[in-house]
Amino acid sequence: MKTLIINAPADLRDVLDQIRGKVALIRHSAAFRPGDIDNTLASAKAAMRALVRRWLWLHEEIIAHDKELERLVTEGASDLMASHSIATLTVAEMLILVGDDPTRIRPEAAFAKLCGVCPIPASSGKTNRFRLNRGGNRQANAALYRVAIVGMRSHEPTLAYVKKTHAGR
Repeated sequence: MKTLIINAPADLRDVLDQIRGKVALIRHSAAFRPGDIDNTLASAKAAMRALVRRWLWLHEEIIAHDKELERLVTEGASDLMASHSIATLTVAEMLILVGDDPTRIRPEAAFAKLCGVCPIPASSGKTNRFRLNRGGNRQANAALYRVAIVGMRSHEPTLAYVKKTHAGR
């Protein structure tokens, strides 16, 4: 859209530059009536109108898919959806990781290993240390990371835990 605006005739470009906000620009462009495409102004309007209408159609489709995903996730994991700092896509990632049989992952350590957040011993000789696991499901790992970051920003029990564990540092 930016390229079309930059390359549009000057009078159309001047009108579009005055519009503030993406939504206002999209609505304005969707309402274009280019008529017969026999000049550059009509051509630019037709191209912008087609592009914006396609964007609006895809936006509506995304909203419909998001609603259906939220319904499915709420059905499958209502307790998790009620938790603090966990959104629909995060729960969906966890459900994909767990699969059809959630009973197969019994201890928390097994879940941590699947997500790639379990520590791996990296000791040698007298030193006793661990390194970060680089394996596991990367999408589930990213989802857990998002949950932790949001919790550390706005969830009181998580904030208290972080404060307590980092008090001596």
